[in-house]
Amino acid sequence: MSDFYRLPTALPLFRADHPAYALFYAPGYLAVATTDYADTLAQQLGDFTADRHPAATALRRWAAQAQAARAALFTQPFAPVCLTLYLHNACQLQCNYCYADPTPRPAQRLSLPTIRAAARLVMANCRAQGRPFTLVCHGGGEPTLDRPLLARVLAELAQLATAYDLPTFRYVATNGVLSAAAARWLAQQFDLIGLSCDGPPDVQNGQRPLRSGQGSARFVERTAQIIHAAGTPLHVRVTITPQSVTRQAEIAAYLCTTLRPAEIHVEPVYHAGRAAAAACFTPEQADLFVAEFSKAKLAAQGYDVPWRMSGSRAAEIHGPYCHVLRQVLQLTPGGGAVACFKEVQDGAALLQIGRLETAAAGFRIDSGNIHTLRTHLETAVAPCAACFNQYHCAGACPDFCPALETPPAASFRCRVNRQLMMAHLRETAIYLWANCAAAAVAGKVIQSYGYAC
Repeated sequence: MSDFYRLPTALPLFRADHPAYALFYAPGYLAVATTDYADTLAQQLGDFTADRHPAATALRRWAAQAQAARAALFTQPFAPVCLTLYLHNACQLQCNYCYADPTPRPAQRLSLPTIRAAARLVMANCRAQGRPFTLVCHGGGEPTLDRPLLARVLAELAQLATAYDLPTFRYVATNGVLSAAAARWLAQQFDLIGLSCDGPPDVQNGQRPLRSGQGSARFVERTAQIIHAAGTPLHVRVTITPQSVTRQAEIAAYLCTTLRPAEIHVEPVYHAGRAAAAACFTPEQADLFVAEFSKAKLAAQGYDVPWRMSGSRAAEIHGPYCHVLRQVLQLTPGGGAVACFKEVQDGAALLQIGRLETAAAGFRIDSGNIHTLRTHLETAVAPCAACFNQYHCAGACPDFCPALETPPAASFRCRVNRQLMMAHLRETAIYLWANCAAAAVAGKVIQSYGYAC
């Protein structure tokens, strides 16, 4: 099958040809046309006066909706509905790729007045939009290391949510190196737990050792068992490195049988912190990563567990991970709000988007920086105008910040995101063709409606 190419229309409409059929794609919508009807359908997509096949009408509608949705990312008011807390900057692990490079003990902590002020701002937005309040405890350190602080934050935000009459969803990301008592407490406090684990003990212990040099795998396995016993939903987050890339199927099988998560979220190692460029993937390794990722996806499917990567999400119109596009307010231990999850302190001046002024004045959002960031990000997607995946891709982010630098063309992440999306659409087309070929011959076009594809 050929690659997708953009059709000569102002809307994001794309075509790819196969010996037996042709694919037509608008962000979120796929149509499969017989080869003898493909050119006619292509003409209808660009001709405003012609009688259109229903697929042409649907493709144009989805393309227009995608344009409007992406424009809204850059123009809608910044009114965050998720509060992400980096409570401190400490961790008991010495992961060899950590982007945060934390200290052994908490040296800097978020203050409760700052958290309260930011929470009030976010909760007011949630109430105005009729949405639940989402709390994420994540960070440049292990959030459970200062359990008294975490417990007080949870209690105070629960009281605030009650005052605002808001349901609350609470998520925590943890390395899993906890006592049994701490793991039980965590399972009782959160609605969803994200557990970091890179694979079987030799992989986990090699990439995510304790600061003492001892392995962490046995703690992670025990924590997963305790979370399951409590009935709390569990996801696993796995970092793939060049050393573990060919073991992805093995990693998937281990996670599914030993940790038993509801979902597995996969990320190639970030180019940041302890992971020097030499420890990261090169663009030329994209093919290998995707091939092994696909094997692991099939292995996880055998256990009915999704194996996912966030760089390209077919069911969403999105861009880079920048919080100003995602309606997220992230606080770092220094008390500031930053636009990037990799910023574990206040970070670059442009990435600073808010701070507590005074208790009376409340938490102030820097609308100027937000506008500048969005302008830079919108400009950064221009080179992707011909790419069929442009509306579902984070690009080179988070290895390279499109707001602060010019990402390299055809970066590793760009190639991986594009290939995974192409594989997804090809698989969908094969399924549609195999199951609806007779209908296609009769009706000229078979369609996968909306994000079902």
